[in-house]
Amino acid sequence: MEEYQIWSLFQSARIANALGTIATILLIWLALRTAVQTRTPVSGEEPNNVAKILSSAFCLLSVFFVYNAWTFFSANNPLTARALTNLQAQGTEISDIATGFIEYVGTTEPSGVGIPGMLFLLVITLMMLGQIWLPKEVK
Repeated sequence: MEEYQIWSLFQSARIANALGTIATILLIWLALRTAVQTRTPVSGEEPNNVAKILSSAFCLLSVFFVYNAWTFFSANNPLTARALTNLQAQGTEISDIATGFIEYVGTTEPSGVGIPGMLFLLVITLMMLGQIWLPKEVK
């Protein structure tokens, strides 16, 4: 494989990651909307426990899906750095940009979602479950 092919695959994966990020944003929005609608249904009556359980399951599964998607997205840079490192190890001369990219990434092993991403998902999860399960304020 040539360096150009590695960069082409890297850019293709970035396009897929961007589309996946848009999908995860929409999924988080839908889960938050579901949580709010469960708390205050259009009918005005109190939601029953079945609705709360189903909404909670949907919200938790949504957050789990987003976490998994972000884990896959975060692998693009280290795997590209690995491919460039392997290319260099085979004796092929790589560009200064490729060398700089390898140094910038700093690893060839995917590490998953970082601490800020996990904190964000934790806060979103608490917001969803709070909307569903916490009692409404009575004025």
